[in-house]
Amino acid sequence: MTTLIAVYNSDGCVGRCDAKCYNATNPECDCICGGKNHGAGKQQAIENTRELAENWLQTYAERHHLDSWYATILARLPQQLSLFELDELETDG
Repeated sequence: MTTLIAVYNSDGCVGRCDAKCYNATNPECDCICGGKNHGAGKQQAIENTRELAENWLQTYAERHHLDSWYATILARLPQQLSLFELDELETDG
């Protein structure tokens, strides 16, 4: 089961989003994605999670006045396989 988002503190995992959410058929969602991935299917949930993560990082950078630094770092990054794509290669191959 692929976990898309997991949040930990010193006591361990406090929330996560995994197949129980993105493959759900019932209308109730109480996971860490806030309902964004609920019943969306794995591929759409991966895209949703990528957007969520980018938004969280951008918001953090703005709050801490790191937005120009963050933009510079993003511009320097080569095109890479995401962890999700790497996971797909390992399970498909």
